Amino acid sequence: MTARDLGQVLFIVGAGASYPAPSSLPDFGGLVADIYKEVDPPMVGPLAAVQTKGGPSWEAVPDLMNHQQRTELKFFAQHEYDVVLGMLERRIDGDPRKASTLRRAAQTVLERTVEPNSLHFALVRLGQRFGQTLLVTTNFDRLLSIAAKREKYSSTSFALGEIPNPSRSAEFAGILHIHGMLPQKSERGSSLILTDQDFGDAYLRRHIIPSFLYDAARIFHLVLVGYSANDSPVRYLLNAIAADERHFNDLKPRYAFVGCDPDDERTPVEWQSRGITPIAYDRANNHKALGDLLSRWSEIIPDKRNTSRVQIYLKSLAKMDPDSPDGVEGRSFLRYYVSRSNPSELAELARLLASKAASPIWLSLLNQAVRDTQRRG
Repeated sequence: MTARDLGQVLFIVGAGASYPAPSSLPDFGGLVADIYKEVDPPMVGPLAAVQTKGGPSWEAVPDLMNHQQRTELKFFAQHEYDVVLGMLERRIDGDPRKASTLRRAAQTVLERTVEPNSLHFALVRLGQRFGQTLLVTTNFDRLLSIAAKREKYSSTSFALGEIPNPSRSAEFAGILHIHGMLPQKSERGSSLILTDQDFGDAYLRRHIIPSFLYDAARIFHLVLVGYSANDSPVRYLLNAIAADERHFNDLKPRYAFVGCDPDDERTPVEWQSRGITPIAYDRANNHKALGDLLSRWSEIIPDKRNTSRVQIYLKSLAKMDPDSPDGVEGRSFLRYYVSRSNPSELAELARLLASKAASPIWLSLLNQAVRDTQRRG
């Protein structure tokens, strides 16, 4: 948390941030299925069949398809969505000189909503660095920009080759769409990285995105939000970072918010084995815990808009039992608050605790947190 306040965290936002209502955009697999609805309706049934839990394997789907369609169904069932889109584009858009039907369909699907959700607003607040918005996203939608404008934060967006090079400078800022972005009103968009050919060109041939990530991983703690470890974009992202880790030892620790069931121990380990420290949360209720967590975090960061909110929480903390579940959470906040506060703020906190007749344990915890901060400093 303190690293974020010092401008040392770079959030990388995936499709999962745009799932919750009212945004309700699809994940990569859902996007592929929706594109087929636009350009090849006979494939809708077979795709739905292999997506259904307990449904038939791709070989057993009875609907009549030609060999190309059945091959696409096979890779769809294997979750290789970028490969599927590459095959589909070659089949329906054989002439590269003409406008791509597939890309028009993708834009149609993604432009169905322009309404951000609570995750977008929380991420925009958390993405404030030296007075400007800094967020990286693999999403094509412009919902982060819309959220930033509504919150009256900077909302300048860049895509692909226009993205600035990572830097510790305060001038390194923007909502950076590393896989491309849609147009928004009078603002133009860019090409989109959709197919396996697109990913190969950006990651392997031109090295546009790996070069950006290499530099960013040395300057910032990368924090991934809204990804599954099996997403095609994540595989490219993580492979790029892991490859660099073998050659350099100055990469900062990386993190990912990971949604899983409470008894699922495998998913966090899968992220850990890829060099990412997982921050696990309960995925129930459409990942509600993630939205709650990020919203709560965004409400306690140092920001003039949060001053009254933080004071209200500190007053409630003074009345808590330090050993209760809320008190345990309060202890964590107290350590964080001390680490970011100046001497006058700490003196005011001590007076507040005393005036509210707080448990002596809180004053003891405050003194210990101050000593620990001074030793680290």
